[in-house]
Amino acid sequence: MAVGHAPGSAVVGVTVAFTVLAFLATVSRLITRLAIVRSAGIDDLVITVALLLTIALTTCMVMQVKYGMGRHADTLSDNDNTYSLIWFWASVWIYYLALMFAKLSILFQYLRIFPEKRFRRWCFTLMAVIVGWTLWAFFSALFACWPIQHFWNPAIPGACLNRLAVWFSNAAMNIVTDIATTVLPLPVLKSLNLPKRQRYILMAVFGMGGAVCVISVMRLSSLYAISVSTDVSWDNPLAAIFSSCEVNVGILCSCLPTLKGCITRYFPRLFSSASGSRPTGDFAGLELSGRGRKNQASCHISATRSMNRETNETPMEKFSRMTHRLGRNEKDIEEVSSEDSMSYHGRLTPTDRGHGIHVTTIVEQEEERAASLGRMESESIRGLVPTQPYSNA
Repeated sequence: MAVGHAPGSAVVGVTVAFTVLAFLATVSRLITRLAIVRSAGIDDLVITVALLLTIALTTCMVMQVKYGMGRHADTLSDNDNTYSLIWFWASVWIYYLALMFAKLSILFQYLRIFPEKRFRRWCFTLMAVIVGWTLWAFFSALFACWPIQHFWNPAIPGACLNRLAVWFSNAAMNIVTDIATTVLPLPVLKSLNLPKRQRYILMAVFGMGGAVCVISVMRLSSLYAISVSTDVSWDNPLAAIFSSCEVNVGILCSCLPTLKGCITRYFPRLFSSASGSRPTGDFAGLELSGRGRKNQASCHISATRSMNRETNETPMEKFSRMTHRLGRNEKDIEEVSSEDSMSYHGRLTPTDRGHGIHVTTIVEQEEERAASLGRMESESIRGLVPTQPYSNA
């Protein structure tokens, strides 16, 4: 029972295209983290593993096409049928591993940003669920038949798991964990002490994982077709396309929130105002980065404000706003915000020429709490350190 059909050429085109996008996004992310902000973490290592696995998955898809995917099995030679099924078997368990690493990368990224203790517990719980489910999915795919060779050579005596039951139970858990990963940070983002517009933008950025949920649901019809198929090479193309898209879109969703630093460095005009005197709005770009610990948080918003080019005011001002929320309970929360002038482009006013450009950099703010015999609290603030004025003379 097939629901639609796609030729082998479509499988190659779509899977390779999405894998290239995931590759470019991951490389850009690594450039940003390693060379620009110099703040790489375990989430970057995990997404690199996910990228390697999705490349392996795409290789499996291409090899299946080489050996007949998209054509009826009765038109293929015995050798082509066998190798097509071998690559199909490999693609299933690689798919589950790639999904796991893509989701774990997103969750590790949450841990870098959000310090709230209860949120971190939920993160670790969801990680445990994802790893546990993936272990089951991996081994159920690896040993789908026993002996394993029975999967691609029915002439060998053996038995197989019920594909429909196993694959649909795995798909259900996949969708549940997709939804949980997507919605987990939204309440925390909603509670941030930021302007409403910025808060909604951040929620939209982190909610992009909803696209993966949509693809997972769309994949179900093609998954049913391949689960009950007696002509795997013919019925598999759509399932292969959706599976590849699901993994690669997950990688893209993990990378996109980290890319603004790389884009603004190599394509600065994308985040600058267009020519003319009309302002482009208060915020032309938005970037979130941070490092979360149990009692320390930082939310970094960088933006660009456009000014009127027909006046003597500075045409473009780039500034950074840093907001810290500290404390376990609502009554203990302390917030520190500042705006720091970063750079100027264009004409400077006489005041600017006379006094130079003052740059203030927020280095770090943290709260450390300790208890020994009694409760002791200490705070250390390192930051708001003004540099020497930069003179244009």
